Amino acid sequence: MDNPRDLVKIREIFKEESSRHGLKGVLGVAAFDSVYRALILNQQKVLKEICGDDFSSMRERGSFISIAYAYPEYAIDAIALRKDDSFDKEAWNIYSCEYRRLNDSLDATTVRLAEETGGIAISATLTGVAGEVKRVEDYYGRVVSHRVAAEQSGIGWRGKNELIVNPQFSCAIRLASVVSTLPLERTVPSHGECGSCRACLDACLYLRFKDDFVNYREQCRRYIVALGLDSDVCGKCVKACYRDSIYSDRFRL
Repeated sequence: MDNPRDLVKIREIFKEESSRHGLKGVLGVAAFDSVYRALILNQQKVLKEICGDDFSSMRERGSFISIAYAYPEYAIDAIALRKDDSFDKEAWNIYSCEYRRLNDSLDATTVRLAEETGGIAISATLTGVAGEVKRVEDYYGRVVSHRVAAEQSGIGWRGKNELIVNPQFSCAIRLASVVSTLPLERTVPSHGECGSCRACLDACLYLRFKDDFVNYREQCRRYIVALGLDSDVCGKCVKACYRDSIYSDRFRL
């Protein structure tokens, strides 16, 4: 795989995997070096360790494959439903369950793509970390940002909630990546933006007043842990983006 037809083949494999998992999604490819340079220093170190002896060749000509799977609508609608005077956590855990399913599907798909490209799969998430770390910065130093790869490869743009907003699926997606030494054909980075939309900000107190917090991401982490759902998730801003944004009529799962 080292010519424009390779991307066609990779897309075919991704389509097969999407169908096998019963999910909809999108795939993009960025230059490895463009993603590497956009990462924070600690994540550059993590990526270098993941690549091992192949790091130099990846920086020179390699590729970063970014994939996204979208949540089904029933999972989005289950987020933050009210029951009497509190949240219906049983319903909310439907979204939590889909979070795990999407992560598992992403991991299986990246393994398949890594095998096909002679690359290395980077898993969707570090499960259970939100409750283990003492501050959110500890998490960022242990992972490689799939969001950076998604931006560079055209999956979407960084929304006001700091999630990747895809033109079709909004930010109701999960991400994973594959790195390869192959110089695969690149896809075009997305130049979309949220414009005047404030749906995600209005749905979340921490996002709405993020400029007033010393570290709003840490406040979000603590809130997620306190929710006590089956997975470390919230999703209020995801639901707001998909259902209530000024672009919601464009989003289709």
